[in-house]
Amino acid sequence: MDRNEVVLVGRLSAAPEDKPLPSGDILTKWRLIVRRPHHRSGQTMTDSVPCATFDPEAAAFVRSLRPRDTMEIKGAFRCHVYGPTAAKIWRYEVEVSIAKEAPPDEADQPRPSRRPRKPFSLSRTRRLGNAPEPPEGQKRRRGPALPQSPEASGSAMARETPDTLASVPTPRPAPDLAQTG
Repeated sequence: MDRNEVVLVGRLSAAPEDKPLPSGDILTKWRLIVRRPHHRSGQTMTDSVPCATFDPEAAAFVRSLRPRDTMEIKGAFRCHVYGPTAAKIWRYEVEVSIAKEAPPDEADQPRPSRRPRKPFSLSRTRRLGNAPEPPEGQKRRRGPALPQSPEASGSAMARETPDTLASVPTPRPAPDLAQTG
C-alpha cells in the first residue's frame, strides 16, 4: 500500500502568509528550516521546506509563532505542476494537517556553565622536593613541577660568580678552510 506521510521538526523561517482563494478558503503558507545531520566538513546544512495548510487550527498555531520558533508538522508531500507543456514548472511542498509545538532540541539548550578557572600563579605550583602540605580536605596536585628562577631553586648556576664564569675558556674560532692546504 502506498503511503504519503511527512513528519518534520524545524524552525519557522519568517512570518506566514495568508492567501484568500476564490472559494473563500484561506491558504496559509510558510517555510520550515530543517537541519540535516552534521556534514563531514563540520558545517551544519539546512533545508528550507515550503509548507501550506488549509486547516484553520494549524494556520492559527503557525501565525502565533515568531520566526525561529520550533514546531513539529505532520502532513503529506505534494507536487504542483505549472506552465505550458514545453516549459513545465514543478513545485513541491508539504500540505500540513497538524502543526504543534515541538520540544526544544537538546543541541539548542545552553550548556551548563563551567566555573571560571583561577588565574595561574607560581605560588600555587609545587616546588621541587619541598612542596608544602595542602590544607586539610584538599588533594595534592599531581604533575610535573614548573621550572623556577635559578635564584629560587638554589641551582649551581645561581651560585656562580663572575670570577667563576671568567675562568671558563672562550671558544676558539673555527679554522679558515681557505688558508689550509
